[in-house]
Amino acid sequence: MRKLGARKHVTFGGAMTAETPGPIARALVRQGKGGDFRSPERIRAWAHHIGTELAATP
Repeated sequence: MRKLGARKHVTFGGAMTAETPGPIARALVRQGKGGDFRSPERIRAWAHHIGTELAATP
């Protein structure tokens, strides 16, 4: 992974549920704005891209 560098870093989001700590998170969940913000499609595409680069790296 060191050979790829930070240029391929991707943030996928996360989940905000009633168990998420913090008053802001609890307020957003109460307002119905919580949920799971991870995208399986983006994660899969990123993993395939990185896998291809790693396979091509000598």
